[in-house]
Amino acid sequence: MRTPHMVYLTSLVASQFISNVPATVLLAPFTSHATALFWGVNVGGLGTLVASLANLLTLKQLLALGERDAVRPFFKLFTVLNALGLLLLGSLGWFWLR
Repeated sequence: MRTPHMVYLTSLVASQFISNVPATVLLAPFTSHATALFWGVNVGGLGTLVASLANLLTLKQLLALGERDAVRPFFKLFTVLNALGLLLLGSLGWFWLR
């Protein structure tokens, strides 16, 4: 957590497992590179379903509307689009820090 790139990568990866807001709270005390942290957790909101609370709320709303048959297609398309977004924006963010 000593370089901006390490903070960016760590926050991006942590967001995939514990969501981006908790990742920010967890990692902030360990770095002075706030900009890299904020970029990492914001881009880290893409990717997995857990990466952002908004993603989970979307799935919950789909289920609440009784669209159980739509969950699998939604999840597949969501995962593909978010993985592409994470790859594209994650790469741009990495090079922006240079």
